[in-house]
Amino acid sequence: MTQHNKKTTDTDNSKAIRVSASDLPGFIVRHCGNSRVVISSPHSGRHYPDDFLHTSCRTWPELRQVEDGLLDILLLREPLDGVLIAAEFPRSFVDVNRHKDELDPKMFASLPEGISTKESRYTRSGLGVIPSHIGQHMPIYDSLLTEQDYHRRIEGCYHPYHRQLAALLKTAQQHGSSVLLDIHSMPSDASAKQTDIVIGDVHGQSAEPWLTHLAQDIFIKAGFDVRLNTPFAGGYITQHYGRPDQGISAIQIEINRRLYMDEKHIRLRPPWVEMSKTLEQLTQAVSKTLNHSNT
Repeated sequence: MTQHNKKTTDTDNSKAIRVSASDLPGFIVRHCGNSRVVISSPHSGRHYPDDFLHTSCRTWPELRQVEDGLLDILLLREPLDGVLIAAEFPRSFVDVNRHKDELDPKMFASLPEGISTKESRYTRSGLGVIPSHIGQHMPIYDSLLTEQDYHRRIEGCYHPYHRQLAALLKTAQQHGSSVLLDIHSMPSDASAKQTDIVIGDVHGQSAEPWLTHLAQDIFIKAGFDVRLNTPFAGGYITQHYGRPDQGISAIQIEINRRLYMDEKHIRLRPPWVEMSKTLEQLTQAVSKTLNHSNT
């Protein structure tokens, strides 16, 4: 785990990083404000293990297309009023926004004894906890994975991320009600209406109404078109950790990539600074509301 407390303004660090097979990427944690506001970025990792790149039958640029492109830079530019946890490992390597059992056994030559798997719409499309595809008819591998591959990703990346996220939320709850903002980006073709922002609260199940309405108002005032729960209502992180009856409200926020980046070349466009400021305003507004509630 890496701790970061310095303001990040240098966009030259937007390139993906190739790491040795022994240097398994983890996540960063940045404490910049109210511990009752936890910000999660599970899909913005850009550290690619060398052996993963060798094993995959896809090119590096192709694998990068499923990243929440450069979202980590937006979240690190300003000191957000909360605690940030962001994956460094890429989504195509392991997806922490899935249940650990959402695994396609056909990907593996063998799996450890006792491992349970379940089919879901994600596994059927190749987007389980260990993805098999980056898109329709675009498999990541042309050979089977091993038990070692399974252990390395689940024990080395998946479980540590969730242990840290759970620990941050436990700390948050010690000070009263808390909020989890699970932040993602979506391809510009993800919505037929070219929606700017999609806020998901699992159709009202994962968050108190005030949080959903506050986030919606912040983005609308910033000039963005906002939709609720369509086409994204919230993934595993939002569904699993959002427990408003226990004092944790969680929402998923999807940001259209065309608003801040060149999707084809995976590089930032000038509007990224304004989007970063909007995210800062959101965390400040959430933090202020929590502090005023004193619960």
